[in-house]
Amino acid sequence: MSINWDAELLGPVMAVFGEGSATDPLSWPTYTPKGGAAFQLPNAVFDEAYTQVTSLAEGSQDTTQRPILGVRASLFLIPPKQDDTVYIPSVGKTFGVADPQPDGHGHIKLMLIEVA
Repeated sequence: MSINWDAELLGPVMAVFGEGSATDPLSWPTYTPKGGAAFQLPNAVFDEAYTQVTSLAEGSQDTTQRPILGVRASLFLIPPKQDDTVYIPSVGKTFGVADPQPDGHGHIKLMLIEVA
């Protein structure tokens, strides 16, 4: 028996922690694929200061902070790609997708960079 990660886990969890109001689509992030039409992302989870620690070859560590957006893969007809953009109403900023990182279970972590 396989688990439907999107229906059983991602959907309910992201409904609790996601951006905006469930009844106000204008409060949801707006995703624009490069060369495509914009659409709303209900329940996407935004973190403006996600911390990532990377172990380096010589035994030291590199720590970086950057904005990320967690999204459900099921919301996309075409998977997110580098250079797509997303507007986050809660902070009033537009970000570019630097690196989409799917987890294989229906969730995609979008590593973002702020754009003008």
